[in-house]
Amino acid sequence: MLNLIVAPYSYNENAERITKRVVAFLKEQKVEYAVFFHEKVEDITENVISLVEDGENEFVVVGDDPIISTFVNSVKDLSKIKFGIVPIGGQDDFAAYLNLSLNPIQAIKDILRKKVDSVDCLNVNGFKVTNNISIGAGAEAQELFNSYKVKNSLTRSIANKKNAAKFEGVELTFYSRGKQPTTETIFEMSIANGGIRKGKKISPLANVKDGLFNFNYVTLTEKKEKQNYVDEINSGEHIYNEKTKQQWLTNIKIFSPENKIKAIIDGKLMTVDELSISVAENGLKIYR
Repeated sequence: MLNLIVAPYSYNENAERITKRVVAFLKEQKVEYAVFFHEKVEDITENVISLVEDGENEFVVVGDDPIISTFVNSVKDLSKIKFGIVPIGGQDDFAAYLNLSLNPIQAIKDILRKKVDSVDCLNVNGFKVTNNISIGAGAEAQELFNSYKVKNSLTRSIANKKNAAKFEGVELTFYSRGKQPTTETIFEMSIANGGIRKGKKISPLANVKDGLFNFNYVTLTEKKEKQNYVDEINSGEHIYNEKTKQQWLTNIKIFSPENKIKAIIDGKLMTVDELSISVAENGLKIYR
């Protein structure tokens, strides 16, 4: 049976409306299903844990990156479940990177084909990350954007430009297993399983099926360089900038002398003491 896990109305008012369209289609197709609406994002975890304990193993997440993150982190053993994604027009970066349909009816049609594809995810500080992590200018700009009363593409662009001009960088020490630590003042850094963040191509060379993540970063000091680099990130051209350093890795640890790292993790702005990251190869089984 398909279990539809729906983002709360308080989180995204489109989710329930989209679910009603999907349910009407499932009824027409005489597909067995159950729907689970939620008042709060936190309620998703309780429902999913209970369903998995009852032996349910087929899910549809009607949600975006933070909702998908909540869902996968509610499942103790991801190898036992399969899930599809119906995007809701929010932070649908992971779905976009997987080339999933953004049309709800086409998305559920694709899911009903039951074609399972195994893709990588990341283990980060003991929890699972499906898409990517960003540290530096992007995270600082997100914090500024979150403080705005009006939130749209224009104010996001304003936040990015304002931040690029004044951001001095963040000192980080990082190393992968068997290598010596490197300490740099980072303007922007990404650890990418999927390569899209906020609709922008932060890592066009990322690949969710190679058992590796794309690690790239840059150190910049000149104001004009910083502003140009932000523009390059928006088009994905930054990976061709000669100052961008990048590697394909299976693991990395990242530290800050202040024991505080501000990062965008699967669409959520978070502050953590440090980051310990590794690849879970073929960790997700997705209907696509």
